[in-house]
Amino acid sequence: MAVSRKKPKTTVRAFGVDLMMASHPEVRRLKRENPDFSTHGNKVWRSSMLLMDYLKKDSPRQRSKGMEIGCGWGPASIFMAKQFRCKMTAVDLDPAVFPFLQAQAAINGVTVDTLKSRFEKISGPQLSQYDYLIGSDICFWDEMVDPLFKLIKRAKNAGVKAVYIADPGRTSFLELAERCEKAFGVEYEYHEIKRPVRATGFILKV
Repeated sequence: MAVSRKKPKTTVRAFGVDLMMASHPEVRRLKRENPDFSTHGNKVWRSSMLLMDYLKKDSPRQRSKGMEIGCGWGPASIFMAKQFRCKMTAVDLDPAVFPFLQAQAAINGVTVDTLKSRFEKISGPQLSQYDYLIGSDICFWDEMVDPLFKLIKRAKNAGVKAVYIADPGRTSFLELAERCEKAFGVEYEYHEIKRPVRATGFILKV
């Protein structure tokens, strides 16, 4: 008598989006074929989950345009594209993450544009094309505070409707949030989820 075995889980379902795990055949293939694969952005960070949960409740406008900075594998971009039909551009300094992002977008049936750029190089005219600017786990070093603050300021001056940044609560992020609070009169708040993973942190909305 044949014994049936459950197939190993290769994706996780989060907020209506299928996200590939390291065991997914496509992830394994891309890692083998991509000699420039970087450890940065090589998984779905928990703060991305926090951001998706927050955006689910703070619903961006349908069919708007958004930019995700420091996108990694782009879970938040894919979420925005799938749940709100947003036209998304995912930005990262490391182009080696883009094949993984595109593979995840494909299994979700959405399209996400990509752009290789540093925070400092994203100009006001570029930002003026977007309604939303999002990011998660992007302020992990002290030297990132100033360029991110200046980017948010350019975004506000360019007419971006809202900026959402999620973080587990690093001191560098809290410094950024306090600078934004003083400059724009905004607040940042504690946020937590229990599913599909347990995660806690903060959401900065400007």
